[in-house]
Amino acid sequence: MIPDTLTTTLTKLRLGGLQRTLAVRLQEASGNQLSHVQFLELLMQDELSIRHERKIKRQTRAASFREQQSLDQFDFTFNPGIDRALVHQLATCDFVRKGRCILFVGPPGVGKSHLAQAIGTAAIHQNLTVLYRSVFDVARDFMKDEAMQGQTNTLRKYLKTDLLIIDDMGMKSLPRKSGEHFMEVIMRRHALKSTIMTSNRPLEDWGKLLGDNAAATAILDRFLEQAELICITGRSYRLKDRACKNKDS
Repeated sequence: MIPDTLTTTLTKLRLGGLQRTLAVRLQEASGNQLSHVQFLELLMQDELSIRHERKIKRQTRAASFREQQSLDQFDFTFNPGIDRALVHQLATCDFVRKGRCILFVGPPGVGKSHLAQAIGTAAIHQNLTVLYRSVFDVARDFMKDEAMQGQTNTLRKYLKTDLLIIDDMGMKSLPRKSGEHFMEVIMRRHALKSTIMTSNRPLEDWGKLLGDNAAATAILDRFLEQAELICITGRSYRLKDRACKNKDS
């Protein structure tokens, strides 16, 4: 039986992990004749474990993933041209610690967003901060800041995170001045922080998409200098469970 006074003290000290497992650890200590030091070590490990789990949940919410993905959920056999070893190596996030980048290029549905978000999830589990935004979110964020007479809030958020993921480049053309905003983000993060981008269109189309050829050229020159370029071809995962109907049947 745990005294109410001890429960109150643990609550005040915000030792929720320790409080959650204390009854089980007391039984374990008694049954296995653990020393005081061994018992205390177990309690501290419980507290650290719970705090780590809570931190991962907070960081995952803050990342704003469209879908929380993992590499375990990815079917590498569907498009075998994807370099599985390379993707798993990138998921170690050594590239983040070195300030390098990744650019996934390929048609819609081949797994670019899944892989980008899976690497982002892996980064969070390695105590790195992540922010996921679609290319349209980026444009809207800066437009909102402009409407409020400044860009500092969005730019500060984009520059602070260890890993920035910008998804869906190429789905459609972007609003005016988007090229300027993208260029500033890429230039300011260059060689300091890591960025993952996905593109559904060839790189030579970026000038048209951004409405600014000069900005697109500057972005790609600077970005590709530090980036791993991964081109994905093949079938769409979104259609793999859809059987095509024969018009003659």
